[in-house]
Amino acid sequence: MHRFVYVSTATQELSAQQIADIAGACHRNNRRAGLTGLLVVHQGKFMHILEGSEKAIRRQAEKIQNDRRHRDFRVIEAAPIEMRAFNSFTFVHETPKALPLLGNENTAELRALMPINSPLRGNDLRVRHMVRDFLASFKQLLGAAA
Repeated sequence: MHRFVYVSTATQELSAQQIADIAGACHRNNRRAGLTGLLVVHQGKFMHILEGSEKAIRRQAEKIQNDRRHRDFRVIEAAPIEMRAFNSFTFVHETPKALPLLGNENTAELRALMPINSPLRGNDLRVRHMVRDFLASFKQLLGAAA
């Protein structure tokens, strides 16, 4: 079992449809590959946590790194793990209900990720700290506290 965590920046402003397409592709690809984790998209920044077999993660990571919609790709962690921090895959966005999603994606609003004890942050303290640090990198979490 492995975990792969990265952050990146969109190369351009993404439309609601483009964000929905990314969410849908992540759910399909990760479900098919047996991967769990979390994808947070906010203000053009991405934090993606993938957990599963090393082979499946390598395939997904290669696709992601070659995706021209990303830049400033930075790996936070790529390591073996004892157990998963996530039981499923969740897509987090400021307003997922405003996106043209297909409806089969597991989604959550950014505000649900903000409490330090949010179960959306996973059940591993190291992962929870990575999520905390990503959220802290924003000067303002627009609309999330509304």
